[in-house]
Amino acid sequence: MRALLRAAIAVVVGLSSLPARADTTYEIENVDAYPDKVFVAWPRTCGSTGDPLGAVSLQLNPDWALRQHEVDYEVIEKGKRHEVLPYCLSTMRIHALPAAEFLRASRVATADDASLGKKPGETFAILPALDAIELPKRIPFFASDPRSRTSPLRFDEMGRAWRSTKSVHVVLAIDAAFIAQPKRVVYTYDQNAPETVTYPRGDAGGADADADAGAVTAAVPTPPSHDMGTRWVYAAAIVGLLAGGLIARYKKKRASGSPTDAR
Repeated sequence: MRALLRAAIAVVVGLSSLPARADTTYEIENVDAYPDKVFVAWPRTCGSTGDPLGAVSLQLNPDWALRQHEVDYEVIEKGKRHEVLPYCLSTMRIHALPAAEFLRASRVATADDASLGKKPGETFAILPALDAIELPKRIPFFASDPRSRTSPLRFDEMGRAWRSTKSVHVVLAIDAAFIAQPKRVVYTYDQNAPETVTYPRGDAGGADADADAGAVTAAVPTPPSHDMGTRWVYAAAIVGLLAGGLIARYKKKRASGSPTDAR
């Protein structure tokens, strides 16, 4: 009986701590306001721990030796919603690059570009100058090259919502320091209408942009309380079954009798 009770408690605790699996997308509403910059999301494709593809060991994966110039980023375009893959939520950042050095081109997607969210035959933007940099060398490039201006915003911070959240859409704006600042976040829930939460610093830009850049994620609004979703229904059902099992087992034991019961 105690074992079943412990199992019931474990089920409830487990369900209450399940991570949110909301689909996360974003857009930059004023990406065309800075024609001298091109904005990219990197790393757009990641390993299971969030590491960029350049961290792949060639000793363990020798086939990657021929894939050192793959596209592992996404050029951000006006009016488009861009997806953030679950593995990249904590590591993907928005980077501003000089448009004069990183000229845009385009190519047609193949089946190998599925990890970028592209369908075969679809045309998408690329940066040949960035492609020329080998995957491992892109890691220090985005980390410290003065040509890359990196926004500190983390998408996993934006998605901290209730477990009933289906999707999170982040609307960003580029400020005068070329930093992507959140303006509003649209949460869609399992059983509720979409809800828009406005970021406290609703305007992009300002003289204090650099000073506030490091505190971007700390001030992201938390969505208000909502129905906790169907997980509690499942928890109640499972606990009910376990409780029923406990009762049935107890009754069976009483019915079968024991030396103590006989006396």
